[in-house]
Amino acid sequence: MRYYESLYIVNPNYEQDRLDEEMKMVTNKLGEYGFSIINHRVWGKKRLAYSIQKHKYGTFVLLHFETEFVENLDRFERFMVLQKPILRNQTVVLDERPEVQEDEEPVLDETVKEDEVTKTDGETSEEAVAEPTPEESSPEEATVEEAPVEEESAGEEEVSEAPEEVVKAEETEKIEETEEVEKTEEVQE
Repeated sequence: MRYYESLYIVNPNYEQDRLDEEMKMVTNKLGEYGFSIINHRVWGKKRLAYSIQKHKYGTFVLLHFETEFVENLDRFERFMVLQKPILRNQTVVLDERPEVQEDEEPVLDETVKEDEVTKTDGETSEEAVAEPTPEESSPEEATVEEAPVEEESAGEEEVSEAPEEVVKAEETEKIEETEEVEKTEEVQE
């Protein structure tokens, strides 16, 4: 059994539905050629090193497959080249079987979670986020957690003001230096 890895770049303007269609088309073609898929997943949208068909970004898709029939590999490569939505592709031979990777759920950051909170009993979404439910934590824990956040934000404000003062001081020093240089030049003339 021989193992292969194919990386192909799809048009970055495609939404998830269209991207899924393209991946399904590639999967179906692999089945026709007698290849069995190990992994087939979207790697992500990345900036390209150079423009391809006037695109600066591309959606990278990683495909691992295995086969005993090497004859159909050329047909698969030709199929990938002829597909208009696929900007580029490259297939390489692997020495050993790649590990099967399960789809990981995307990690949501706090801003997304806040947007998903619905209004309940006349509360705004901000109030619903600020007030923890009894299941999440007790009121004592909430007050303990809130105190350091306020201290951190106060510290950030002090830090952000300090560089502005330094910049203003440096600017005034530069102005004074240029004035002194101009005076010395006038005296020399």
